[in-house]
Amino acid sequence: MNFDLNQEQMMLRDLVERFVAGHYDPIRRLGYIAGPRGYLPENWKILAGTGLLALPFSEANGGIGGGAVELITVAEALGKGVAVEPFLPVVLIAASLIERGGSEAMKAELLPRIIAGDCLPALAHLERAGRFLPARPQTRAAGLRGAVRLNGQKICVIGGGFADVLLVSACDEAGVTGLYRVEAQAAGVRRTDYRLVDGAVASDISFQETPAQYMPGAAACFEEVLDQARLAICAELVGLMTHMFEATLEYVKTRQQFGQPIGRFQAVQHRLADGYVLLELSRSQLYRAAAQTPGTAEAHRAIIGAKALISGFARNIAEEAVQLHGGIGTTEELMVGQAFKRTLLLASLLGDSEWDLRHYVQLTKAA
Repeated sequence: MNFDLNQEQMMLRDLVERFVAGHYDPIRRLGYIAGPRGYLPENWKILAGTGLLALPFSEANGGIGGGAVELITVAEALGKGVAVEPFLPVVLIAASLIERGGSEAMKAELLPRIIAGDCLPALAHLERAGRFLPARPQTRAAGLRGAVRLNGQKICVIGGGFADVLLVSACDEAGVTGLYRVEAQAAGVRRTDYRLVDGAVASDISFQETPAQYMPGAAACFEEVLDQARLAICAELVGLMTHMFEATLEYVKTRQQFGQPIGRFQAVQHRLADGYVLLELSRSQLYRAAAQTPGTAEAHRAIIGAKALISGFARNIAEEAVQLHGGIGTTEELMVGQAFKRTLLLASLLGDSEWDLRHYVQLTKAA
């Protein structure tokens, strides 16, 4: 099989790599995550200017119409650079739900602003009653579709601290789960912001008689958008693994112990060889998942399986990288330490490796 990128895809990868090379080093990245949003707004506008924020949207909605290969190419490059811009929660999750599930008026209003970097939506779905992904939200939507009021609480809303628009999952009076648009500054919205392990901004948000707008097509496309997010998580993890492996490989060539580089020790070489195998296996599973037809049962099964495997392998490589670096591997002044924290977050986002593996087994039995 040919896994080489075509010319346009290579240009897309090079575009992201140039952005990372020009705007990132360990100290500057620490400065970005120390800001109130966890990233630099000026950098987000730069990404908007390159057209990357339009990547997953159709040309009819002002986008580029990128597919799975383009998506994983960008996500892997962002992961390799340990970038902090909220491309995953804003563009690949929330904005994709707006495009696929929002009304025509909602899309016309929000998508151009999102592509320009002027509007940042966030998905509010997780709840304390559910582990990873609640099957039935406890948040309630009452009233007619034109005058809905929400009551409930969401946790770990990534990007909730700076979002302009919230997409909130809730059950209506008939017990049907749907997605609702809420303005971040609407009446009845109460927010508590905090930082995740990698420095990203997240929020717990409560709603009390909050006015909301029903999104008619969101429920039908919800799982497909989450699969798109899982695929991007896999790609970003592969990028992070590549960064940590390459940094560790260079480090063991220079760190001296007993009068020679530790990279000459057979035990260290075996550990690096194991890491290389895990990285290549992860990349193969990523390509396999990306090659499936989006929205099919086969694609869902392949993406869940890939995420289960890659999440576990990524944690393994991250732990090995920190250990082989020694004490400095745990410091924030080294990019490996920052990549380790990002890996921990992504490996548990939308389900950890154990949860995904159980899900994959269930899907395989049902096939």
